[in-house]
Amino acid sequence: MTKSLKRLLMMNVSSSVIFNYMGIFINLFIWEKNRQIFDVAWFNLILFLAWGLAFMYGAKLLAQFNISSVMRASAICAGITFVLLSYVHVEPKVFYLSLIALPVGITNGLYAAAQNIGISLFGKGEEFTAFFSATNVFGQLIAFLNPLLFAILIKWIGFSGSFLVMFLFIAIMIVMSFYVPRISLKDAGEAVFSHFSIGRVFNTTRLKWMIPSLIAGGFFIQFQGIFSLIFTFSVTSDKLMIALLQIMYTAFTVVCVFIYQRFSRTRRVSDSWWLTFGMLAAAAGFLLALFPKPPILILSNILTTIGLFFFFTIWSSRQFVATNHLAPIHQARVMVWRELLLVCSRIVMLALILGITDFKGFVFKAVMIFSFSSALLIPYFSNKSGEVDVSE
Repeated sequence: MTKSLKRLLMMNVSSSVIFNYMGIFINLFIWEKNRQIFDVAWFNLILFLAWGLAFMYGAKLLAQFNISSVMRASAICAGITFVLLSYVHVEPKVFYLSLIALPVGITNGLYAAAQNIGISLFGKGEEFTAFFSATNVFGQLIAFLNPLLFAILIKWIGFSGSFLVMFLFIAIMIVMSFYVPRISLKDAGEAVFSHFSIGRVFNTTRLKWMIPSLIAGGFFIQFQGIFSLIFTFSVTSDKLMIALLQIMYTAFTVVCVFIYQRFSRTRRVSDSWWLTFGMLAAAAGFLLALFPKPPILILSNILTTIGLFFFFTIWSSRQFVATNHLAPIHQARVMVWRELLLVCSRIVMLALILGITDFKGFVFKAVMIFSFSSALLIPYFSNKSGEVDVSE
């Protein structure tokens, strides 16, 4: 790898520590205040609303600035998040949750714009393959170590102390942002948001099938994402046990990686079969959640984690294949629409989850069945978007 890619890798590592912490421990911090599903759902709803708007603004910024500037802005917003968490405690509760969620969403949205759009323009050679392989390895290490280390840290010095520690990683992000490759959309020749209607961006049959696939995928990802956390928080209030459960789920993901890679090399099992298997595993996990006992909730999380891995691996790769041949500016527009469709469907799911008070009520069962149905439709939509249309 070149020096620039190594620096970009360091940026990804430091940001992954922050995003992993935000995904687990800020949600836990909110949950522990009242142990209400509404609080976590509202926080995430505002987060994704801010995420979508920040992603669009980040895409616009990339026409004027490079990814290093956008990543630096993301790091600054992360710093604002931890300042608010440390020093601001206001009422009413909904306002406080919104106040915390806004900078978290902006942090994620800006970084996702820089990462997804900027990196797609950088190249696709062997060096870039090595970069993504290294990113994946470090990502798995962070998923293993980060929850455990911060759980121990929180037990030792409390949430406030852990918020201060996060400023170290924010500082690393800011420093590394000055050294990442100077990628931007300046040379694209036209603005991202010109010719931006959904019909003009998804202008082939193959691309059009991505739209329902993204919407259904957003429903599934959000339901699995929020309830995997809430189920875990419901099983135990011990932060170390929560961290160990998160590590266990990551371990199942790593096992799935090895199994998938071994069978994909020989092509004995098709990607369509893996996608269907993943959705069935997720569906089984959803059904088990109807019996909310601690061991069953853990098993539910294991099955939905396995399902999410196979879904995300096949689903994402097919989308990459469908957009890989596009001009850079067209690919950027697809990326922005992709993020917006995912964010909108996730917000709809979170709005439905706001009405859930427990795991036994009618609302939970209705939302679960809706997510279950969406999951089962994904293989069909993904297969259609993965088909080659010779007329195109």
